[in-house]
Amino acid sequence: MVNDIKTVNPINQLVKFADDMTLEVPGNENGDTSQAEVDSIQTWSENNRMSLNMEKTYEMIVRRNIPTLLPDPFPFIKRRTWLKILGITLQDLPSKWDLHFDEMLKKASARMYIMRVCKYYGFPIKQLDMLFNTLIMPIITYGIELWGGAYFNKYISQIDKFINRAHRNGYISEKLNIKEISIKRDKKLWDKVIHNKDNALQELLPDKLNRHLRPRGHEFELPLVRTERFKSSFVNRCLFNFV
Repeated sequence: MVNDIKTVNPINQLVKFADDMTLEVPGNENGDTSQAEVDSIQTWSENNRMSLNMEKTYEMIVRRNIPTLLPDPFPFIKRRTWLKILGITLQDLPSKWDLHFDEMLKKASARMYIMRVCKYYGFPIKQLDMLFNTLIMPIITYGIELWGGAYFNKYISQIDKFINRAHRNGYISEKLNIKEISIKRDKKLWDKVIHNKDNALQELLPDKLNRHLRPRGHEFELPLVRTERFKSSFVNRCLFNFV
């Protein structure tokens, strides 16, 4: 079988990972091409004698936090207000991370039982640090480049409180600052993006400056920012933080 499935409209995005596909279709008050894309995928699957698992096929409309008249749902596709993609729970309002943070902190809290048992049996603090960084921090920091721009008071501060409790209870030797961790992770990914022309995020970068007035951390134009939410997205916050 040839991997020749493509979108009907070039402005739409089709992302494939193993046997999963994610279709992104922009829309406005004039409509969209989602029906044509769905028909195309169905035709492709029939021609290649592959069946679509409609029980695991969902639609989510990403929208702004204002009253919006939503289009009619597809009769055979379930509509959701959230989707879990590669371990990250996304919601229909881009600024909402309630579900992802609830699940993340629930998993991290469950693993704290291991920390309590190990401390009870006399593990030295050095080994407890290693356990915390191995068992719990990967849960907390997974996908931080994506959700790292979430509202601090509502979301990010929950992680700081969680880590502070772990330090107060003697499970780790020093407090960890999640914002500092986020900046380091941003910088690591940012360097990969700007130095690798084949990186998938290259297409999100703005145009380069025509002239340089002073030494800068990068040569890209800074975008016009009207909202903090727009500025806090990964590419934009890197453009401003690492200028």
